[in-house]
Amino acid sequence: MRKKALPNLAIATVVVASLLSACSNNAANTNEGSKNTSGNTTAESSTNAGTNTDTEAAKELVTLRVLVMEPGTKWNKYQDSVVAKAIADKIGVKIEYVEADENKFNVLLAGGDLPDIVRSDVNKFQKQLIDGELIIPMDDLLTQYGQDITANIGTVVDYSKKNWSNGTGKLYFLPPQVQPKPGTAIPPVTIGATIRWDWYKEIGTPALDTMDDLLGAVEQIVQKHPTTDDGKKVYGVSMWQDWGLWPYLIPPIVFTKSSGATSDLTAAQVGDSTFISTLTDESSNFWTAMDFYNKANRKGLLDPDSLTMKNNDYMAKATAGQIVVGPATWAMGDFNTQHANDGKGYIVVPAGKMAWTGEVRPLGWQDKSYSISKSSKHPEKAMEFLNYIYSYEGARTMYNGVEGGQWTVVDGKPTLTEETLALKAGGGLDFESTGLSLDRNIIGLGNGVVNPNDGQPLDLFSSEEALAKAATPLEKDFSSHYGASYSGEVFKKQIDEGKLTTFTTWMDGMSDDEILKRNTVPGVTLTEDLKKTEASLKELAARQAAKIILSKDDAEFAKNKKEAIEAFKKAGADEFTKFYNEEVTKLRTAHGL
Repeated sequence: MRKKALPNLAIATVVVASLLSACSNNAANTNEGSKNTSGNTTAESSTNAGTNTDTEAAKELVTLRVLVMEPGTKWNKYQDSVVAKAIADKIGVKIEYVEADENKFNVLLAGGDLPDIVRSDVNKFQKQLIDGELIIPMDDLLTQYGQDITANIGTVVDYSKKNWSNGTGKLYFLPPQVQPKPGTAIPPVTIGATIRWDWYKEIGTPALDTMDDLLGAVEQIVQKHPTTDDGKKVYGVSMWQDWGLWPYLIPPIVFTKSSGATSDLTAAQVGDSTFISTLTDESSNFWTAMDFYNKANRKGLLDPDSLTMKNNDYMAKATAGQIVVGPATWAMGDFNTQHANDGKGYIVVPAGKMAWTGEVRPLGWQDKSYSISKSSKHPEKAMEFLNYIYSYEGARTMYNGVEGGQWTVVDGKPTLTEETLALKAGGGLDFESTGLSLDRNIIGLGNGVVNPNDGQPLDLFSSEEALAKAATPLEKDFSSHYGASYSGEVFKKQIDEGKLTTFTTWMDGMSDDEILKRNTVPGVTLTEDLKKTEASLKELAARQAAKIILSKDDAEFAKNKKEAIEAFKKAGADEFTKFYNEEVTKLRTAHGL
């Protein structure tokens, strides 16, 4: 999965909306999907409502352009994939991404002429998009074309009307990856300390309890491998600068257990609701990252382009094998794809205190919420597409391919074919080009959601049997080293032994109703003045970060740190955090917590 940003949970879950962003794996209870309010015999059948026949759709293929705030996606590269063809055959549309970083995104909003569908952070952009009449209410379209949305995520629809409508009570936004509870198995972990496995194994897989431990391992590796096989310089650590504060907030999460919700300027321990200032609290991810990158730079392990480089340039270096450790598997370019047959590659290893094994997302990934632009010439088709991604049939197709092709029904149970499992196990371009799970941000329902019509998770690759059979050579080597049959089991064992927690551990023992309640607290919405303060502080933080990271010794680091904290306080960081906590308290109280 490619995820720019980590999935954004509600306030109680406290997970950054931005990952991994990236990015960056895992408000209605989607079990309600079994209650098909459209009156059709199955949830799948309702995807036909309001659509052309397959033959007509093929003749009248409509291109829908989707604005995504994610440079470097792969969707457009595979327009002939199994998944792309299935979408075209079913609803007669071709999906084309329009990529933008935050600056380009804001320029497009200012211009007003937007692609058909906009994928944005609902907590940041709802007022601008609605007040500017840049997007349309979906209510009438939902009635005509949205039977699966109504049946499967009805509570999300109600929540969106109440909390994401800028006070209008209408439906403007639908977040992807809605999932009310974690899946039963742990798929390959995609976010965390992502290290070149063959090199890490070569130095004895030392424990990575702290970021200092991680840096020590990286230093050993670079000493053994100062250049790539073709002579390019190897850097221990690198980062990119066109995703705001992302490289300073996300990589430390598994070590600190601290994560943000609706603002980069605040964070709390996962499961808690008391927020600290990212910029003025010295225990924050930002300052943990400052310490890490400064030490890396002083040891000669930091890529000198890190403070100016964009994501695409970073990915090119990762693809070339020039980076030892990164924040996520999807952030390491195409190295794994190109080396699928020889077992070399990057993989997330156990590190720190926490594993990103999946989440509870009753409200989906709010930072990637879908809306239909007023500029669209095909709003009906846009709604048909949105309905498809929230249907059981559509979501399963996007995860696994088509029935009769990549999977079949065996004894009433949907089952991946041996050929599909072998293709996944082989990895590389052959599997990637199928489009299966190519971008999970585009799938409406989470991979662990159970289809009530057959009792199986939508993502058939998520069963323990499939995870073992579909493991790549890299995953098999990693699993075998830790005495496991698939990569997720490596983490499962350490979680069971109490060595690691997860993003859902704090919910252990809660009832389904309580989990739903605690994960549907509305997010904090900033006033226009506070949005300006937030933007100003983020720009100031980026400038200060460069100066701090380049500090030549401990004394200069301490001096630059002190000056930066004073500057952040002067610019209103603490007042911002005070407001944020007050709003969280109000929202939780109003929600009955």
